[in-house]
Amino acid sequence: MFRYPHRSEYYPSDTIQSYGHIITIITPLLTLVCVMCIISSQLLYLSTAQAENTNQLIAIPGTLSPLLKNSRFIAHADTQQPIWLSLGLRPRNSAALQQALQAVINPVGHQPRLALNTDEIIRRFSPTPASYTTLIRWLQAAGFHTIHTYRHRLLLDFEGTIGQAQRYFHLQINKYKAPDGTFYYSNNRAPLLPQAVASQVISINGLNNATSWTHTALEQKSQQSSNNHSCRANNTKSATGASGSSAAATASLADLYGTHYTGVGQTIALFELGRPAISDLHSYVACTGQKETMLEQIDAPTPESAFMPVSYAATIDAEAILGSVPQLQRLKIYSTTNNEKSYLDQWGQIVQDNPAVVSTSWGLCEQLAPAQLIQQEALFFQLAALQGQSIIAASSISCPIISSPATASQPAVSDPASQPFVTGVGATALIFDASHSTHDGLQTAGRPDPASTELLTTGGISQLWAMPAWQHIQGIPDQAASQLPQVCPRTSTEHYCREVPDVALNTDARHSFWAYCSEGCASNHPWLSINGSALAAPLWAAFVTLSNQLSQQHGGGNLGFINPLLYQLANNPVSYASSFYDIIATDDHKPASPGIGYDLTSGLGEYRAQHLAEELLKLIQPVSK
Repeated sequence: MFRYPHRSEYYPSDTIQSYGHIITIITPLLTLVCVMCIISSQLLYLSTAQAENTNQLIAIPGTLSPLLKNSRFIAHADTQQPIWLSLGLRPRNSAALQQALQAVINPVGHQPRLALNTDEIIRRFSPTPASYTTLIRWLQAAGFHTIHTYRHRLLLDFEGTIGQAQRYFHLQINKYKAPDGTFYYSNNRAPLLPQAVASQVISINGLNNATSWTHTALEQKSQQSSNNHSCRANNTKSATGASGSSAAATASLADLYGTHYTGVGQTIALFELGRPAISDLHSYVACTGQKETMLEQIDAPTPESAFMPVSYAATIDAEAILGSVPQLQRLKIYSTTNNEKSYLDQWGQIVQDNPAVVSTSWGLCEQLAPAQLIQQEALFFQLAALQGQSIIAASSISCPIISSPATASQPAVSDPASQPFVTGVGATALIFDASHSTHDGLQTAGRPDPASTELLTTGGISQLWAMPAWQHIQGIPDQAASQLPQVCPRTSTEHYCREVPDVALNTDARHSFWAYCSEGCASNHPWLSINGSALAAPLWAAFVTLSNQLSQQHGGGNLGFINPLLYQLANNPVSYASSFYDIIATDDHKPASPGIGYDLTSGLGEYRAQHLAEELLKLIQPVSK
């Protein structure tokens, strides 16, 4: 009978036991290997997904020029044409930045305002050095060349060709013809960046050269050639300390001059798009006898091939400062070319250098400003306020009436005067009767000059900014302003838009500022008679500078961001009457004439220099002796 052999007949017992031990060891190992394979595959999947997510392209909004919708396409731009660009970067700790701003603007209790120093701001809010270096390497890997870096690391300048920009930002740059006949180039869509880069970027500046700024109008008065002597009788100073060329325009600063506040130890910066004629400034100083001020011209980083013309307006602005702050220690004139990238570069440099007072008479109508430009500016102005800078901007830029049905009757306003962290300064040109010429009343009443071409309207309602909390005082908005279309982005708690200007300067239209200009001026004579109201921003900057000197001599610091302080004083009828001249137009039937209290032409009014400076000192240093 057939019998199956027992396995022990083929395999000895010790062999069977050995296999059992092997299986006992291998089984857990195989299980572990399987688990590791599953985990590895999952990690590989996640890494791939993460890499794909990192390489995902993100659009940077707000780079397109508002001119595009009304312009005509001409041709594609030359891909070999050089182009100069900059990246505007996001600050770290944005929430903490806003909290720090509020602490500076609205200190708790009776504590004095304490601005942060520049190093502290960089440490707390600037992008890290590592992230800045990573961006530089990314640009270099893309074939661009870094041309300028900033200590605050909020801006990064680089250059390349239009072809490189099109390839790496995934767009097309074309040539266009604007409605006014000018030609420009511009990107046709939003640039795209890898997500890792895009998350750090606010703006890509320089993809178009469509944006151009305008200086407030400098109206020249008629003059006789016999008046143009070599020094126009300006070789002496008035009793107030101001040079004879500007004594009429600076009469309201006389009380500060009389108490020896003349700008000793102070610095003012001018923001200019174009360079001043330095030789004319030296001639002006020689004629007025003012030799204390150090003139410092600072050119923003521009390509060697860029041409920066002499700006007649820059020369006049500088002379207005020199004439109104007789013992100013230093006048820093920041000069650059008139385009988007250079404009933002210059503000970035000014914030880095941190001069106490900055004046600009250049503006751009809000409806012509790209959104990214407004955002980048706003960041710079917030940092300026945080470190105690005063930014003074003329609001009297001529802007076309907005044509949309919702805002047809609304006067347009200009940037940067409409920015919440900038003091917008309007201008009026009224003729005063003899009884009002000495500024001895509570109000400055005058009538329009029929021979003047200047408009009284210098302000309006912002399309871009909600009304800041500090602007909410009695009478703002008034009935007329509240009936205007409110088209700015608003919140659930804010139903009105920012009103411009904050303050103003009024100059009797029969008196002028004598300026010296032999280069870049359309005149056969070097001495020009300029309507003083065109110099509103420089003269308000002069007032803030003299007030800083007063504060420092009483143990305080610089005034810094002054808007909340001005409106706080204006909210009290007593301090308003003692601190401001309320500008009022009489015998005028124009709808935009300045009236009683705050209005969209003259804001809160003009400074009563000594009284306002002393009241501001009390607010910024309430616990001082």
